[in-house]
Amino acid sequence: MPLEQPQSIRTIFFDAGFTLLYPHPSTPEICQRICQQLDLHIHLDALQERMVEADDFFFRQSRQERHLWASEEAINAFWLDYYMNFLRPFVEEHDEPRLYQLARRITQEFEQHTSWQIFPDVLPTLEVLKARKYTLGVISDWGISLGRILQEHHLNRYFDHMLVSALTRHAKPSPTLYERALARANSIADYSLHVGDSYILDVLGARSVGITPILLDRRRHLQENNVDCILIHSLTDLLELLEIS
Repeated sequence: MPLEQPQSIRTIFFDAGFTLLYPHPSTPEICQRICQQLDLHIHLDALQERMVEADDFFFRQSRQERHLWASEEAINAFWLDYYMNFLRPFVEEHDEPRLYQLARRITQEFEQHTSWQIFPDVLPTLEVLKARKYTLGVISDWGISLGRILQEHHLNRYFDHMLVSALTRHAKPSPTLYERALARANSIADYSLHVGDSYILDVLGARSVGITPILLDRRRHLQENNVDCILIHSLTDLLELLEIS
């Protein structure tokens, strides 16, 4: 699906998690390392097998708590519950203090920039867009640590503004979050794009205020004829959509 009037686009917003950044080396490996530091030794395969249940827990809780990402306190509580649930099979029954200790350390670890890596296509794409004088921004469901993570990865120099759910008290797909992003960018929805990896949070949220959404499917699980929006598989595909050579 081509982008209508690409020459009119002046502002581009990006999601952060799994659009710009991903856990590094991986969530199971980070959990294994922290557990080892706290004298709990778990085979990596066992942690990787737990990811299916962990993903189910994540999406189930996210659906039940629609305003979860609009509060730093709620975000921290969620991740504590998430990792306690994740590690429960590996800890002696009823040892909740031990589970809490492990989950707290893992949650703190993910607040560090060293637990996140930039996708290889991010910097080349941002360099081109910045050179072409596009206004660039971030709209993300994240805690207050995101600003520091982007800064440590030297990504903040590309962005003119950043909207983080924990700070704005509004989470995706709330139209208020996207309206605030437009206001912060002094931009008009008709001349703006939003790129993200979630159909519900990114596509529907951006579309609710008239921003053109672009769905990023890095794993190539989707086909263009299966979605009703512009689909890309790499951020560099964005340059082609904008007719930038």
